[in-house]
Amino acid sequence: MADKNRLSKRQLEILLGKLKILDKPNLELEQYPVSAEAASELLYMAGFEHDDLGGRVIDLGTGTGRLAIGAALMGARETVGVDTDERALALAKENVETAGVIVKWVHSDIEKFNGRFDTVIMNPPYGTRTSHADTRFLEKAFLLAPVAYSIHKSATRDFLLQFVKRSDRKVDQVRSMRMEIPHLFEFHQKKQKGVEVDLYRIIRTRSRSV
Repeated sequence: MADKNRLSKRQLEILLGKLKILDKPNLELEQYPVSAEAASELLYMAGFEHDDLGGRVIDLGTGTGRLAIGAALMGARETVGVDTDERALALAKENVETAGVIVKWVHSDIEKFNGRFDTVIMNPPYGTRTSHADTRFLEKAFLLAPVAYSIHKSATRDFLLQFVKRSDRKVDQVRSMRMEIPHLFEFHQKKQKGVEVDLYRIIRTRSRSV
């Protein structure tokens, strides 16, 4: 397994960039892949700035596993990736072999999945196709772990800040960046589409059992 103390953010980005993504994603599931750059930024935010990747880590809506594999590369003790799409998980299993780490893959809707984890990492649906799909993932994340790292469109920031506050959680950090999404859907006119996103660290505001 890779030693997180020897893996630079750039090295992590390069490794994650070699992993496969779906060439025909499901638009209704909003299967926009997290870019290797955004994934490495989120993982370094979690693993180096806050030391939140040392225990049990879960990636909700893992897709082809980029974030989950990245957490394993960063030294997570145990990493689980959950997704409802069998095609995506098949590629995730190929990707984990390429990366040379261990990740447990679970085929399940997030509503049916339960457990106790130290940290959630995720690139959830943005809620553009199915209303509030993003908050559905956040609600589940809050049940699973005391700390969550999540990527959302910057345009939804005001709404999400209020949602998090109502959920007895606190946005501890927000980092904005432009994430490049490859041409995957027919309505994409350019080879790459840039989307302004926010990377969140969300923590519990009061002590309670997970």
